[in-house]
Amino acid sequence: MYEPQLESIARSLAETGFPKKVAVEITSECNLRCAMCHHATMRRPKGLIPMPLWQRCADEIAAIAPRTECWFSFIGEPFLAPQTLLEVLRYGKSVGLERMNVNTNGVYMTPDLADPLIDAGAHLVVIGLDAFTAETYAKIRVGGDRDLVYANVEHLLARRRERGTGPEVQVQFIEMDENAHEIAAFRAWWLARGATVKLRNMLSWGGRFATGLCVPDEARIACPWAMTQLHVFWDGRVPRCPGDTEGDEGAGNAWHASLTELWGRLGVHRANHMRKRFDLLPERCLACKDWMVGAALRERPDGQAV
Repeated sequence: MYEPQLESIARSLAETGFPKKVAVEITSECNLRCAMCHHATMRRPKGLIPMPLWQRCADEIAAIAPRTECWFSFIGEPFLAPQTLLEVLRYGKSVGLERMNVNTNGVYMTPDLADPLIDAGAHLVVIGLDAFTAETYAKIRVGGDRDLVYANVEHLLARRRERGTGPEVQVQFIEMDENAHEIAAFRAWWLARGATVKLRNMLSWGGRFATGLCVPDEARIACPWAMTQLHVFWDGRVPRCPGDTEGDEGAGNAWHASLTELWGRLGVHRANHMRKRFDLLPERCLACKDWMVGAALRERPDGQAV
């Protein structure tokens, strides 16, 4: 299942002068304690992104590569600060950003926010659900309410359908031992309601979690995350990669340097990835399995694979 996809991903990777994706942390706070997330042990300060920082980033992205995928998530739940999220989206739309994506657990994506979210210009909303039944959901999405979240997502889908416009809605299912038996029911339920279904494996969060994936060392590819994505914490710090969740190996701060410059500082790691000089990568990379998780399966309601 995975090695052919990894080979395809590897062929798509190249060294670039600007990231294909920029993940911006709206807030580092979260309302859930998910079983597969390290948030509960995070040490770095928590806070909310100041609008001037986002404006600085958005202006540069719009000027250089407006089709860059902007993801409003990293460690934290963006709908804990809904007005900030909406303002971020509206500003991005105003300067011409063409691909603005929101990643959420859906608990606070309440019905009253569906229309403002559509109007603000989000292009894609990914909701992490990871379960079909309430019993399984409670084991994985600790602190959430399955029925509430399902209703929130169904309302967004309904408003999009009624208005004839709005973001693509993806419901994400991270396959684990606890939930694998529910994939078929999950898939059928959401495809029937007009959502795109996204299936993927767990992240190891830089080697902190076991993923269950086993790809031979000789089949290792350049890390898709490191090759394509730049992350900006709420306070402007830029970590080396998504596995550097504390920013221990950061490239600098987006308050003081351009995204272009920060991306360039990380170029030595991308060069080593592309040349398969994995032995020259930082120690964290040796235990990390996240390069295997770039292979996700997506299916649209029309049956088309994405």
